[in-house]
Amino acid sequence: MKNEKNKISIFVFLSFIFIIFREIYFGIVYLYNICLSRTNKFAMMKLLDVKKETMIVLRDFKEEKGKIKGWLKTTLVKGIKIKSFDKKTLFAEWFINDSNKWVIILHGYGANGRFMYYVARKFYKKGYNVLLPDLRGHGISGGSYVGMGWHDRLDLIRWIKEIAKIDKRAKIVLYGVSMGASTVLMASGEKLPKNVKCIISDCAYTSAYDVFKHQLQKAKRVPVTPFLSIMNIICKIKNGYSLKQASTIKQIRKNKLPIFFIHGAIDDFVPTYMVFDLYKEANCEKELMVVNNAGHTVSEMVERKIYWRRISLFLDKYC
Repeated sequence: MKNEKNKISIFVFLSFIFIIFREIYFGIVYLYNICLSRTNKFAMMKLLDVKKETMIVLRDFKEEKGKIKGWLKTTLVKGIKIKSFDKKTLFAEWFINDSNKWVIILHGYGANGRFMYYVARKFYKKGYNVLLPDLRGHGISGGSYVGMGWHDRLDLIRWIKEIAKIDKRAKIVLYGVSMGASTVLMASGEKLPKNVKCIISDCAYTSAYDVFKHQLQKAKRVPVTPFLSIMNIICKIKNGYSLKQASTIKQIRKNKLPIFFIHGAIDDFVPTYMVFDLYKEANCEKELMVVNNAGHTVSEMVERKIYWRRISLFLDKYC
């Protein structure tokens, strides 16, 4: 009788442990799908409560809409497709200008190239050919997962080489916001063609792991360390890279190109301290602008005149 009771107790205990692990597993899979699959980016925004800054961006897009529409009507645009290192089809729009100056503009997490028209128009007016790629897992480009800048850095190098084929004399600027900014900085740690002259990084993160850790700690809805550790493994198995491997700060230590770092002073999506860490580790010619009262990706909107004046001065030095 006692042995029977012991067996039942062990069975109940093991069943309880199984249920806990099953719930944790499915919770992590759910979190992975929201954060790193091609879809569900708005679910991610809801989970992390970034509605306020999203609304600021959308409101500003409405104000810019008329200018952008007029510009698109008078600008020659060509669609370009290339193959990534893992045979995915990557898409970009090329805004053609009569110049050997080029800029590659990379959008942020969950967006696409069209979100960057407001930046593209500014560079175009400065005489630049503008290339606006959709990063893998976004927009028209292929891929079932988000590269968080790590695989995107290799895609970016392919775009740079494609420009060099089109224009051997090309002088290329790399510009990115958020995940796009981290992508250009991660690429800077690789051997880039000499055509690349400088980099502009607006609100980059130190690593994919760091930014997810910050967001999950802020959300206070899951146990951060076990969730991230397992998610890190899942990402490695499914996507071929780990969140810790996607390190901007490690890559930037190898960079020698001039970098202009920009960040919002009240950014709580990619926290402001990250730009100071990146700036400190960059062993190159560098500049830093922290914009007061600016959250994530809205520095250009908060201080538009100063933003573009500083960028123009930076470009005059290096491009």
